[in-house]
Amino acid sequence: MTEHELDSRPVVRCRGAADFLAALPHLTGFTATDSMFVISFVGARSGPAVRIDLPESEDPGETLSLLDFVSNLALDLASQQGRAVAVAIVITSSASFSADDGPPWHRLARRVERRMRRDGIEVRELCIVAADGWVSLFEPGAPRTGRALSEITESPVARGALRHAEPPVDLSRLGEIPDASLARAAAVARSLEQHAPLHFPDSERVPPQCSEFGNTSDEYLAWIAEAGAMARELRGSAPITADASALLIRNAAHSDRWLVIALGLLTRPEFPAELAAELPVGKFSRVPIDFPADQAFPAGQSTASPPRSQLGWSMYRILNSVCPEFAEQGRLRGVCDRLIETIAATPEPLRPGLLCLSAWVWWLYGNQTVARRHVHEALAIDESHELARMVHRLTSKPLYHRLTSGSAPRRDAAPQTRSRRAAPR
Repeated sequence: MTEHELDSRPVVRCRGAADFLAALPHLTGFTATDSMFVISFVGARSGPAVRIDLPESEDPGETLSLLDFVSNLALDLASQQGRAVAVAIVITSSASFSADDGPPWHRLARRVERRMRRDGIEVRELCIVAADGWVSLFEPGAPRTGRALSEITESPVARGALRHAEPPVDLSRLGEIPDASLARAAAVARSLEQHAPLHFPDSERVPPQCSEFGNTSDEYLAWIAEAGAMARELRGSAPITADASALLIRNAAHSDRWLVIALGLLTRPEFPAELAAELPVGKFSRVPIDFPADQAFPAGQSTASPPRSQLGWSMYRILNSVCPEFAEQGRLRGVCDRLIETIAATPEPLRPGLLCLSAWVWWLYGNQTVARRHVHEALAIDESHELARMVHRLTSKPLYHRLTSGSAPRRDAAPQTRSRRAAPR
């Protein structure tokens, strides 16, 4: 699929800072306060956008990791693109111009600007949006008391290209699990009665993992294909039936099937079955969910040669290895919505598997905040849920983690350029 085919949303042409600020929530997909948004530009078109929590204060010690992150992000994106990348910086704050006697977070904004220019990164725009006004710090003679917020909401872009666009949701409500209708919940409950919980295949029906390559078991491949069908259901556009929801609930509760669904979402729904047919039979059965992150090795044993029980793959190792290379975030938003719809109609005790899947998809989509919220909901239902604990570990670092030290602030990334909601130009 080409970039043009993936990006069917309108391109928004911004003539000034107010237009740009009006378009920003439609680029990121949400609004958020007390945040810094870093929007990249390659030429005239916007690329990835990242939201970062504001630090506790503007003190240099509190802001150093943020400055490092923004600089490394821009340099890494430039390396990926093979050309210079510019950035626009927008700080949103619940503070006010009147209380701060000027733009809140002004010192942080100027500190980021100096750091970017020192590192050879073009800063295309630098704005502060507060509770009672906004300002572009690049505007000569900008009023110290800020401009009226109505200039954003009534800008040409807001009244034109985005007039009929769906209003973006606040980050605090993004990914919120609604209450399902009584009829929908009852229909799913009836379907669950028709589909018993799924178990691992009987051991005697699955040849040992040392089987010859290409040796297959019909039952083994059948359950992998069934789980792959759940990925196809999530990637579809037709309404999810109560029966399909029940099957998804049962499959997501089974760790091996959960992994197959995840791989089907990462690649193609058919891919796990195709891969299983080429590997020794049983390779997708009883896959370890995770190995202890702080595994204590016996005295005298080097960490370079872990116990035999920790050799090979685990769900964490697979996902931690392949997810950073995923670049089709644009097709995941529909998956997020369909998972939320299904979770809403799921009895609470059966939700952890689906919440883990939803958390992982939101994280892969680029929103660490919603991912963490969903995995915490799963752990609130079952604090010992092994899959939830693995997803909690996986999503504790954003997909941009390779750019930053462990002290970097929490961040959320909007989809890549090919999947933007509306790209300011």
